[in-house]
Amino acid sequence: MTKKILIALIVLGSIATAAFYWFNKEPEEAATAVQKERVRRATLIEQASASGTIQPDVQVEVKSRASGEVVELAVNPGDQVEKGALLVRLDPIDEERSIRESRAALISARARLAQAEASVSVARTEAKEAEARYDVRRKGFEKGLVSAEEHRSAENNAVVARNTVLLRQADVLSARAEVDRAKLAIAEAQRRLDETIIRAPITGTVLSVSVERGTIVSSGITNVGGGTTLVTLADLAKLYVVGSLDEANVGKVKPGQEVEITVDAYGNRMFRGRVERVSPLGTTTSNIVTFDVEVAVTDKDIHLLKPGMSADLEIAISRHEKVLLIPVAAVRGEGTKRFVLLASGEQRPIRTRETDGNQIIVSDGLKEGEEVIVAGVDIKAKQAGGPGLFGPRRMK
Repeated sequence: MTKKILIALIVLGSIATAAFYWFNKEPEEAATAVQKERVRRATLIEQASASGTIQPDVQVEVKSRASGEVVELAVNPGDQVEKGALLVRLDPIDEERSIRESRAALISARARLAQAEASVSVARTEAKEAEARYDVRRKGFEKGLVSAEEHRSAENNAVVARNTVLLRQADVLSARAEVDRAKLAIAEAQRRLDETIIRAPITGTVLSVSVERGTIVSSGITNVGGGTTLVTLADLAKLYVVGSLDEANVGKVKPGQEVEITVDAYGNRMFRGRVERVSPLGTTTSNIVTFDVEVAVTDKDIHLLKPGMSADLEIAISRHEKVLLIPVAAVRGEGTKRFVLLASGEQRPIRTRETDGNQIIVSDGLKEGEEVIVAGVDIKAKQAGGPGLFGPRRMK
């Protein structure tokens, strides 16, 4: 039993010795690697971040005013088309029949007009004869050679003849209106026939084709659902990124500011842009308020970007030339005070300004070329009795 107790005492003594050594070893033995940076004078660009989607300046969903069956597709996705180029052709058989019917109606209306005009001519001749007979009967009646009955009959015939002329003239006006209506019907039928040929409303790129030959499409004018989308076109000469900007930065972002644009498709490539517009109205999603910012892509390689790509934006909201910069990680604080640890072990109070998240401007307290501790514990600070990473070190 005595031997076991002796062994236990030896083990406990070893543990106590190791613990005493660990908690009382010299700071330089426990020191971690020290990272230092020199105070440098450079340019700091303060940026605001946003994310969004690339969109074309003009994007059009082409629909048909006419309904019918697709009989020809003249484009494929990716094709470049000029304004007025043929996109889709619908079956024109109904519209062609309407034109033939309207032309036949015009011929009939013109024939009725000719008849009416001829009737006017006949009525005028008869009215002239009736007026002449009445004049003879009137003179004879005045001389007592014609009875009152013959005089009254001749007068009535003259009145009827004049009214008949007016009636035939009205028939002419009606026939002319029918001719005009027939012409309008032809023009309308021709317009509907023309609408079976769908042409490009803009110069641009075909993004998608939504129909095939044989598809029955509905009119975008008469259908309550808005009609069938045939082709989607976009002008890719000018692209925009519409992004969501945090409300904390909306007061700093203004039209004209430069923007760096990155997309997943070209991870190592940065595209240039310019702020065009900032929405005056915020959008709340999950209690987070954001504002839409519209950025025009100004890069010479704009053709590499495609509508629908997601994009990250870095907006240069301010630029500070030739200022003193140190890493943000080098700045320490106690309350409202800011200080840095120099390589010499000195704790130096400083004043700071703007930051880009990595570097921060020092307005007072440091000079260019001085070294500050960014991370780790400096052995020299211990030897000089200066502060460590988390404040003054307790010396033995």
